[in-house]
Amino acid sequence: MIKKVFTTLLLGVLMAAPTWAARANTYPDALAKTGKNPIVVFIYGANYDKVSERTYEAFVKKNKIAPYVRQCTFLEMPLYQMPSDREKKDMEKRLGNKRMPGGIRSYPCLAVIDAKGNLRGAVQSPEEMKDPEVALAALKKLIDNFYAQDKLIEKAKKAKGEKKAEFLLAASDIDLNMPSGVVGKDERKALEDESGLGNRMEFDPLSVVEALQTKDYASANSYVRNMMAQGGYSKLQRQMIMAAYAGHLRRGGEGRTPASKERLRALYTEMRNIDPNSTYGAYAEGAIVIWVEGGKLTDDPIPTEINRVGNTPDDGNSSGTTGNTAMGSTSIPAADDDAPAAPDADTTDADFEGDDF
Repeated sequence: MIKKVFTTLLLGVLMAAPTWAARANTYPDALAKTGKNPIVVFIYGANYDKVSERTYEAFVKKNKIAPYVRQCTFLEMPLYQMPSDREKKDMEKRLGNKRMPGGIRSYPCLAVIDAKGNLRGAVQSPEEMKDPEVALAALKKLIDNFYAQDKLIEKAKKAKGEKKAEFLLAASDIDLNMPSGVVGKDERKALEDESGLGNRMEFDPLSVVEALQTKDYASANSYVRNMMAQGGYSKLQRQMIMAAYAGHLRRGGEGRTPASKERLRALYTEMRNIDPNSTYGAYAEGAIVIWVEGGKLTDDPIPTEINRVGNTPDDGNSSGTTGNTAMGSTSIPAADDDAPAAPDADTTDADFEGDDF
């Protein structure tokens, strides 16, 4: 009788306690075991970044993240500043022969990646990551969106013609990156049959940044407004276009001064109003505070490269001669507690003036 009661109590405790679906020790291992579930990678500055230390304490040591990643494969990815030989070997082992996808711009962050190595979304703004409750709520939304988007993509694979296009467009409307390779010849034909909607699947945010890079304010405005008028873009894509435009105006450039705060307020308000509940809608709300209502640019701390497992030379801005890093960019700036990085801060500003992504 006592044994039966003890067994029942133990089962109750186990059922009540949050459990990990799968924990991986290396990135290749995570890719191999995750299947149709997402990988959640917690990237953090080990032993020197104050925000990282607090989030590690909350997410991992206190196990707050467990209920949010029950179906996921979870991987810790520490970044070391001035790593020792042991720490270099640790990072090399965790990466194996793989590179993590581009688009991860700062740490600490929570990256959501699929089994093919596509970055589907990330919680990485300083405002989110400084508050574990906010970060985990944002992570939950990304994971929910992951399953919703994959469900629509699977439906699209089984459908034809207009129905296929309908599922693909619904998937692209979700506030999440679409995985690469989803749109093949048949899918493109279905989308081409939908007048104007092919723009949605052809959209490349970096091409917008590059196109704006050399334009003066008048021609940049015409370029953006023509894109918006063409139609077919999802709400998220329209917000990304506005983000690139706002960044272009905010920074100014050679021979130009930054736009007025009133103009930036109008643009970020327009961007927010497209979809206030999306990631970019929330970013626009914060951008008004940062760039219009007293925020200021701060110098990035020296970043750490995860691929080269050490500090970048000189001022931390890599020349790019070593190729893409494991994180998909030359370096990862930390969100320092005393001097938070801007939401769009990365070390590619010299190459992509006005990049707000």
